[in-house]
Amino acid sequence: MKPTAALCAIMGMVAGCSAPSDEPAIAESRSIGQAPNSAEDIETNMNVAASTENVVTPAVARVEPRLALDPEGLRWFMPQNGSARPLPFGSEQAEVLNSIERVRGKAAMGTNVDCGAGPVQYASWADGLSLVFRDGKFSGWGIDSRARRAIVTADGIGIGTTRAELEDAIGPPVVVRQSSLGNEFTAGDYHGLFGGTQANARITDMWAGVSCVAR
Repeated sequence: MKPTAALCAIMGMVAGCSAPSDEPAIAESRSIGQAPNSAEDIETNMNVAASTENVVTPAVARVEPRLALDPEGLRWFMPQNGSARPLPFGSEQAEVLNSIERVRGKAAMGTNVDCGAGPVQYASWADGLSLVFRDGKFSGWGIDSRARRAIVTADGIGIGTTRAELEDAIGPPVVVRQSSLGNEFTAGDYHGLFGGTQANARITDMWAGVSCVAR
C-alpha cells in the first residue's frame, strides 16, 4: 500500500518518504579519512600532511640527579621529586660504581699498594673526584682543585670554599695544623687542605673516609 500525501507530510518530519540515498554515507566516509576520490580531495590531504610534517613536538628536558659529598659517603639528590639516596661507606664497590657511572661516565680504575690504609682500589674522573675501595667496599672519597664547583656537599662546601664559610656551614671547631701536606684541616669528618691560614683561605683539596694522602 502506497503512503498517502498526508501521511508523507507527517512522516517526512521524521524519516522522509523518498527512497534512502547513498550520498550522506559517502560524504561521511570522506569526512573520517577514507581514501580520496577526487583531485580536490588529494590536494586537500597533501596540504594537511605537509602542515603536520612540520609540527615539532617539544622535547622534555632530562634533569640528571646531583651527586653530593657527605661525611659518611656520597648522596644522590633527585631534582624531580626532591628525594635523596645515600651511597654510604661500606657499600659494595660494584653497586657504587654502577650507580655513579650511569650518570658520570666510566671511571679510570687503578690500584694503590702503597696506601697507608693498605692496598686499595680507586676510581677517578677527570673533574677531580676519586673514590677509594678496600676489600670490595666503598671506603673513601677525595676531590682536588679540578673539582671546583663540579661537586660539593649538600651545604655547598667544596673546592674554593673559604675557611670562614666552612666554619659557618660545619660549625666550630675547624682545626688547622701544619703538616707535610700544607695547611691541613679537620672539620667534623671532613678533612682537607687550605691554601693559607687566613679566614679567606680557600679549600684546595678535601676528603672523607679512607685516604691515601702521603704525609
